[in-house]
Amino acid sequence: MNNIPVDSIVFSVTYENYIKYILKDKPEKTVGEWTMKGHMTNHIKFAYTYLKDSDQMIVKKYYIDRFEKQGDGRYFFYFSKSEDIFFEYPHSTVQGRHYRSSIDLERCDKLSENEIKNRLEKSKNIKSEASTSKIKTSGMFEPVKEELTKIRNEKFKDQPLPTAEQARKLIERVEDGEDADAVVTEFYLEKKK
Repeated sequence: MNNIPVDSIVFSVTYENYIKYILKDKPEKTVGEWTMKGHMTNHIKFAYTYLKDSDQMIVKKYYIDRFEKQGDGRYFFYFSKSEDIFFEYPHSTVQGRHYRSSIDLERCDKLSENEIKNRLEKSKNIKSEASTSKIKTSGMFEPVKEELTKIRNEKFKDQPLPTAEQARKLIERVEDGEDADAVVTEFYLEKKK
């Protein structure tokens, strides 16, 4: 995994949710509602908000204090501060969440004011019916197995392959709507423990 620590979660929002929940911080300084493996909360120190339909734009960074588990098993986080940050996300489209290194993300070039305005406008104007329905995150062009293999080869090529049974479970999770990148990252970080 390139020896750069995974310390960030990247999550996606629609333009409407960006305006409602992200643009201005809530007084209680909480964000999120994700199904994730509990051990991941020990690794994650930052969160980045990915704006859907904006040509891959990240719009905000959070400094996470702690995660808290809700009664339904989903997690949210408390943050100490946030900052508006605009850069092009250099990886695949974020459907649910990705885990990344803040070191890699902070190396991305910041967008110009004009580019930010154009991308916000694009996201605002796209009526995204797909974002309001459950999307299978396996991608339209690659079968789930190929997508998981590609992510594993990009991020964890030095790690052993999952067993057939483990691979079946990973495929099922993605077919049930979980983000493929998040599933693979959780699997390998859990194995490191």
